[in-house]
Amino acid sequence: MIKTFLTDQEIQAMIDQADFLRDKVTLAFLADTGCRVSELLKIKVENLDLENQIVLIPHLKRGIKKRCPSCGQSCGRSQPYCSKCGHDLSHTVAEGIEERNRLINIGERTCELLREYVKDLKPSDNLIDLTRQRVWQVVRDAGVSIGLKGKALLNPETGKKHGVHPHNLRDSLAVAWLTYAGSDAGKQKALQDHLGHKSFATTMRYHKLTPAAVKKVSEEVRKQRQFG
Repeated sequence: MIKTFLTDQEIQAMIDQADFLRDKVTLAFLADTGCRVSELLKIKVENLDLENQIVLIPHLKRGIKKRCPSCGQSCGRSQPYCSKCGHDLSHTVAEGIEERNRLINIGERTCELLREYVKDLKPSDNLIDLTRQRVWQVVRDAGVSIGLKGKALLNPETGKKHGVHPHNLRDSLAVAWLTYAGSDAGKQKALQDHLGHKSFATTMRYHKLTPAAVKKVSEEVRKQRQFG
């Protein structure tokens, strides 16, 4: 059976199966907010407003620009050649830092876990004091605990299978959001803001994981063609 993303039921089961409150919070927060692991590990307790159910997500993006070694022109990180002199930039390392913070909503069930979890922490403490590798292990172990062992998920773009990892929780939020949004551009744009995507095209790439939406359109086409 082809499986491309985690269902809400699977994610809740992963949270329920976690042995430690810290791990439950890690799983719930990633699934509820759709934030990246790098963002989660930068969040301080003082970034939370549990009364109003919001969190400030800090996002530092490194390597945003390339500087042409030939003419000094500033170019995008993915540009293969300088737009001014045509110099080959394939071996030029992108530099610079862009900081983009955003305020997003937290669900009540996640807030309940957070209220219990942060009561003994200081405002300046990291919310989750783990390494990136340890967060991956927490998510992977949670997947295994509900039977998602080995290469359980398929990447529809590459055709390759992989194990459960933190970005799958972000994927699942995007799938649920776009399924609800349908063709409403405003709701689609809200997902871009929520996930912190600079480009709307990046947000729309999540449509590859929404087979229900594709099925609906394909069935309408079949009906028009009276075929299949």
